[in-house]
Amino acid sequence: MNTYFLIIFIFALSIMVVVSFLYVMWRVRRDELKLINIIHSSPIPTFVISKDHEVMYWNKALQLLSNITPRQIVGTDQHWKIFYKAKRPCLADLILDKKIDKIPDFYSGQWAKSRLLDEAYEVTEFFPDIGEKGKWFRITSAAMRDSGGDIFGAMETLEDITEQKIAEEELLHRSKVESLGMFADGVAKDFDSLLSAILRNVFLAKISATDEDKIVEDGLAVAERAGLQAKELAHRLITFAQGGYPVLKAENLEPLLREAVKNVFSDSSVKCSVSIAKDLWPAEVDAMQIRQVIENLLINAKEALKNSGIVELIAENTITGTNIRALGQGNCIRITIKDNGIGIPRENLSRIFDPYFTTKEKKGLGGIGLGLAISDSIIQNHKGLITVESIVNSGTTFSIYLAAAAKNSTT
Repeated sequence: MNTYFLIIFIFALSIMVVVSFLYVMWRVRRDELKLINIIHSSPIPTFVISKDHEVMYWNKALQLLSNITPRQIVGTDQHWKIFYKAKRPCLADLILDKKIDKIPDFYSGQWAKSRLLDEAYEVTEFFPDIGEKGKWFRITSAAMRDSGGDIFGAMETLEDITEQKIAEEELLHRSKVESLGMFADGVAKDFDSLLSAILRNVFLAKISATDEDKIVEDGLAVAERAGLQAKELAHRLITFAQGGYPVLKAENLEPLLREAVKNVFSDSSVKCSVSIAKDLWPAEVDAMQIRQVIENLLINAKEALKNSGIVELIAENTITGTNIRALGQGNCIRITIKDNGIGIPRENLSRIFDPYFTTKEKKGLGGIGLGLAISDSIIQNHKGLITVESIVNSGTTFSIYLAAAAKNSTT
């Protein structure tokens, strides 16, 4: 009888053990599914790799960013493909391998230990192969430990900070330009006054020289030419500093644009394709200054093509809104100047509107690096916007936005 009860007890105990085991497994699976749902529901692109560097989870946000599905990537060590063209460690890999000191070898951007979590690190980096024009990401990665405290993997998240970085660069550029503008304005005005006095005396000396004073006369002529060039430079600096005090009035931009094209390309092997909307709105501009800006950009485009190719000039009506924060909402004219030339390296893009920054060989006044700085200053004083996009060996596109005349503006 005792044996009978013992068997029943052992049987019941076995059932309890099996049920407890199944319950624990169910709890683990439920918690795992909950974790998977949390990861996949997150709007932040996220992946998790195992201790063996194989992808365990690849969430939907990351799938949309990378165009790589979980089925293609889970179980492989190919997570690097979202960032790079060749295999190399990601931040999560370096954390798993305890190679934190190697982060500067693989990331050129800023990196730091997280202030919130131990064993977590952050990196800010630009990835040129993501998206059409590249993207800035703040990457955060942390080791993941099980209940026993052992590392079983690492999680990595990506925060798109491209707009933030562009805004920071724009703010830095504007503050730098404003400081330089104030300095240039004062120096240029003093310089202009001194040159005027010098040139007056050179002129008096020239008309006082006799026919026999040929050497003196030639020397004075050289001095006069140099003085006039220096005076032109002073006027350029004043234009950069103040936009040359634009006198605004409603202008039909088509004749202005076609005249600028004619001035730049009349004797050039490079051609310019012009497309101007038939109903192009008038704009409140200083015609002479805007023509100077257009000619500066056309000259740059022509030189980028090295005497072979076609520059495109497109003028069209557009309505700006929150997509162009610097302009606000309203009717604008967009003038686009596009070439497929040598392009501008990304590291130089944030500097091209800086005074005296140039990648050209310096030849007289044309290569001193003031053309784009002056253009930017003029457009600013017209309450407009000038932007640039460029890819090395693919070309450069400048876009100018000018407010339409009041009668066409939105009310």
